[in-house]
Amino acid sequence: MAHTALLGRFRRFPVSVAVALAAAVLVVTARMAHAEPDFPHHPPVAALALVAVVLATVLAERSLGSLRTLVIGTAAPALGVLGTLLTVTIGSALGEAHAEFAVGKPLFAPSIVAAALLGAASAAMPAQHRWRTRAALWTVVLTLVLFAGHGSDLARALATLIGTAAGAAVVRRASRPHPRTTRDAVSARTWVVATLIALGAGTLVTLVVPDPDGVLSLFADAMSDRAVVVVGLLLLASAWLVQRGRRAGVVLAVVVLVTLTAVLADVFLIEPMTDDAVQWQGLGLDAIEWQVTLLGAWLVPAAVLFVVIALRGTLVRARFRAAGGCRDDLVEMLRDGDAGTLGHMGTWHGNATWTHPAGLGAVAYRVRGEVALTVSDPACAAADRAEVVAAFTAFCERNGWVPAFTSVHEPVREILAAEGWTALPVGVESVLDVTTFDLRGKKRQDLRTASNRADREGVRDEWTTLDALDVDRRAEVEAICTRWAADRRLPEMGFTLGGFRELDDPDVRLVLAVAADGHVTAVTSWLPVYEHGTLTGYTLDVMRRGEDGMPGVMEFLIARTALRARDAGLTTVSLSGTPLAAHADARSLVARGSLLVARLLEPVYGFRSLQRFKEKFGARHEPLWIVVPTPLHVPRVARALAGAYVPGLRPKHLWALRQAHRSAAPVAPARAASGS
Repeated sequence: MAHTALLGRFRRFPVSVAVALAAAVLVVTARMAHAEPDFPHHPPVAALALVAVVLATVLAERSLGSLRTLVIGTAAPALGVLGTLLTVTIGSALGEAHAEFAVGKPLFAPSIVAAALLGAASAAMPAQHRWRTRAALWTVVLTLVLFAGHGSDLARALATLIGTAAGAAVVRRASRPHPRTTRDAVSARTWVVATLIALGAGTLVTLVVPDPDGVLSLFADAMSDRAVVVVGLLLLASAWLVQRGRRAGVVLAVVVLVTLTAVLADVFLIEPMTDDAVQWQGLGLDAIEWQVTLLGAWLVPAAVLFVVIALRGTLVRARFRAAGGCRDDLVEMLRDGDAGTLGHMGTWHGNATWTHPAGLGAVAYRVRGEVALTVSDPACAAADRAEVVAAFTAFCERNGWVPAFTSVHEPVREILAAEGWTALPVGVESVLDVTTFDLRGKKRQDLRTASNRADREGVRDEWTTLDALDVDRRAEVEAICTRWAADRRLPEMGFTLGGFRELDDPDVRLVLAVAADGHVTAVTSWLPVYEHGTLTGYTLDVMRRGEDGMPGVMEFLIARTALRARDAGLTTVSLSGTPLAAHADARSLVARGSLLVARLLEPVYGFRSLQRFKEKFGARHEPLWIVVPTPLHVPRVARALAGAYVPGLRPKHLWALRQAHRSAAPVAPARAASGS
């Protein structure tokens, strides 16, 4: 069986299998120790290069095909080596110092094949992954050329250029309209970060490669080894901080670059000119070239310093402010656009609103841990959705935030998935088609029972708003909502889960269960859903039952609201989303993880009970997603999401959660958290 599977893989990916076997033979026979000319005494580096070759081959063969992978994987490195050999030969004949140094040195390395194939495979990647991959690849390649400066480094750069061009030439993507990528919008930050990484890593490279001969290897000659390590690490630290939009990163980069520029200018410019060591007569080409290189060495960090200072406003992320100044714009776009059933949650306290520069739409979001979490779908027309999503992504990148589209529906997921984003299931929304809703049939038995009991006991449903309530009735509603939160062992959840504060909105409707004696026994709130200027339905948010609420009071209120919406000519009523509910077709590790978290939180928040409660109404299930740029962002986004939903969570609450499991007290569905 295993033999058959291996044979099948060989037929599908013959090049990858052959390369993997060849790499294994080299490792077993220990013939890869000197495979990387830059690291002849570092076998782990050589082994890592072989692993990179295998991975790049697999990636290229899956996206380009076996024949193209074989041709590019052999032709691009061969042309790179031949081009380097020709350059070295001509340069050494002319007396060029770097070329003379490269004569007789090895020009081939396994990493040349890996770089060429990765550059070729990048052409078949979605736009976002393509530019990220190429930026990382060229940062590494050019760093080695400028600092190590060996012939193999030049061959690697040429092979990468040829491989990238070949991949772009052979890949034929189907022509389809898509939003303009954010490459131009984020290029300033990307280039600055890449440059700082190149300077920092390159400075460190000069300590480990034998006889560095790159034009920037002079950095190490002007400093002690300890100073080289400090400068390299500080530059890498500044790059990491600038990528996150921190002002400290810009300050650190400026300090290091000013120091580096001053040291290099003193050693290679001021001292030689003071000592009359600069001579221009009677010198050969190599000597003149060497002196020009020395005199200009300080210009590189000086130029980078100038760019960092000039772009400091762009590199530092904006401070997040949850101001309500744009709320009116958001409400208007929610009514005129197609923001879906959860759009009104974006108007809540704590959210900020970004508006498209051309007025095409708006996005409600909040920032936690430098992650911009959107509040469901953008508020815009469906035709403008892709452009609004792309522009908001660019806005986040400019501010140093990681965009995370949270609790979005399938159309937004499809737009971002086409650009290579990673989508993870975060819940399920239950939506009722009220045009056909009634209380007949066996499946609606619980709803009929609750409605009949309410009629017998004199409980009525009251359709109102918080502003319309008198002082006593308002106090009753507040008491029911706040008592529920006070009874929980863990803090009340927020973000897209409303509470009493969110009821204070003239657009939010309340449906109260009022007992025969006139006091309130249960509260539900309903958010408006608009589509192209027309009210089409409502979304359930707050769902709270008082201590003396009759059994089935929530079924009664929701059923009456659905019937009321049907009679008013509306089309949908959303029971909102259930966090951490598994998608029907989701069997991934993440989906199983969501079920596990839901099970852990069940004694306190009752997500699973809530989902079972909603199934009584026969609603259809629509998956909700969180979409992030890459899988590497998932842990960071998960922390931000946890902080947004439960901002008051403390270590002591873990003990409370344990106690809740031990007591195993079931959570009534009417008291379970509601929302998306």
